[in-house]
Amino acid sequence: MSDKMSEVYEAYDMEIRQTMRGRGAILLVTDAGLYQVKTPDVNESRLMAEYQFKEKLYDMGFRNIDRCVKNNRDELVTYDRYNNPYVMRCYFEGKECSLSTPEEVAAAVRNLASLHLICQNLWNSTDGDVHIRVCNDFRRRNRELKRVRNFVARQKKRREFENVYINAYEYFYEQAKLCETDTISEEGVPEINTTHLGYCHGMYNQHSVLVGQNDGDIVVKGTINFDRFYVGNQLNDLYHFMRKALEKNNYNFEVAEQIISQYNEICPLSPEDINYIYVQYRYPEKFYKISNQYINSSKNWLSPKMLEKLEKVIADEDKKQVILEKLKNMYNHFTF
Repeated sequence: MSDKMSEVYEAYDMEIRQTMRGRGAILLVTDAGLYQVKTPDVNESRLMAEYQFKEKLYDMGFRNIDRCVKNNRDELVTYDRYNNPYVMRCYFEGKECSLSTPEEVAAAVRNLASLHLICQNLWNSTDGDVHIRVCNDFRRRNRELKRVRNFVARQKKRREFENVYINAYEYFYEQAKLCETDTISEEGVPEINTTHLGYCHGMYNQHSVLVGQNDGDIVVKGTINFDRFYVGNQLNDLYHFMRKALEKNNYNFEVAEQIISQYNEICPLSPEDINYIYVQYRYPEKFYKISNQYINSSKNWLSPKMLEKLEKVIADEDKKQVILEKLKNMYNHFTF
């Protein structure tokens, strides 16, 4: 046992039998089960909100989650001798979901749909003023894109990244602008659809789902990384997971069909919901993120990775447009 961490471990009433390094964390095998210890990514107020949220989920039957564990002083944060903060959470035996394995993707999507149903019930039972987050404010994001473009255009000596960026900008900005007004349906897409209003995971991806086998079937062993949970349109969780899965599977539309079908079996979707996913997917998310990364980086030196990312976004755009056309067709013939 690390001397540095011994004071942290001693703050919990459990016998530690083994320690292992995980993704930016320490995994503990104890007499009470498997736990994770890591530096908190949020402040104590947000951590308490996370703790309370997960306890309610647990009480409502969604139990394989990384609940926060209080120490023997009834505190969520434990400090080592150097005053470094740590938080302990429950953890699970299993591996991260592979987005290239259909059975694991299906299990992760069903898990998300089940989580959303419980989170809707939890939201409906919430008594109090809870902020509803409107995600993907396209107008605000597009103003930010224009500011980045104007900054790049003023540069007298442009580097390769900036030349590639300025040449690609008009196309991606046009795609971004269309998301403010253009939809498949004439009615448009309201950001907050009460059918899918509830608590959202906030960062549901392959790293947040631990899978394993149960009697030969792929099942979700644990759902983790709730740091960014919020109240809003739960279809944002579905869209983000689908976008990641499409990228990992070379934009194979069958992956999108599987994800939407599996989710629909538990949380019924309407053509308007497909419309909503279409608009979210149409927005040039990666181009926006690269723009944001560029404007907030040191201008004296740009990482070569930024150029690689930008060139990949440009190269993948034709594949993305094919997906969008097929989502349009799904909207027009949605019969799940």
